Amino acid sequence: MILNNKNIENLYEMIPKQIVVKEDLSFSPINVVGCDVSYKEKAKVSCVVFNIIENKVIEEVTFEKKIPWDYIPGKFALRELPLIEKALLRISKVFDCIIVDGHGIAHPKKAGLACFVGVLFDLPTIGCAKSLLVGDYVQVDRKRGKWASIFYNGEKVGEAICTKDGTKPIFFSPGHKIGFESGRKLILNLTRNSKYPEPLRIADRNTRKY
Repeated sequence: MILNNKNIENLYEMIPKQIVVKEDLSFSPINVVGCDVSYKEKAKVSCVVFNIIENKVIEEVTFEKKIPWDYIPGKFALRELPLIEKALLRISKVFDCIIVDGHGIAHPKKAGLACFVGVLFDLPTIGCAKSLLVGDYVQVDRKRGKWASIFYNGEKVGEAICTKDGTKPIFFSPGHKIGFESGRKLILNLTRNSKYPEPLRIADRNTRKY
């Protein structure tokens, strides 16, 4: 599809209507894939599949690609979705859940990158970001497991979660087919060697060294 201002706005009106944010406390994924993209002259994208039971990476896909779209504030998904889609389609393992470096419903139009990826692949998808995009939250104690709700326009859209003692929180918001409690538990379960979920940490490392 050739993107223009009209159909871009249509996309950002359509995606929120398809998002499902629901709590399923029986949600217990085995293979979780983390996706990250970095930019220089080209885009570098990496998707890392992490098996929770085996506690190890079971597949990685990393490559360079021409940057598909100029950066537009608030429309980050336009730039990264085509890259992440190509990477995820190259994965041979079955995965149950996706974590992207970005936001879900904690977005001015409730349509962050995690929403686009979740709707496209019809899988539970989480946005996990280093900085806050919209909303407010009370200060979080810098102790692992502490968290606070993020509210935007009177609605809860995410959580600030301390995943490692002595560090600032990371910012989580549901993208699709997942709720706040199950998403928070998954993030805390996946933070091993840093403050970031392990598959996302490794994907970030891959894009930087690649």
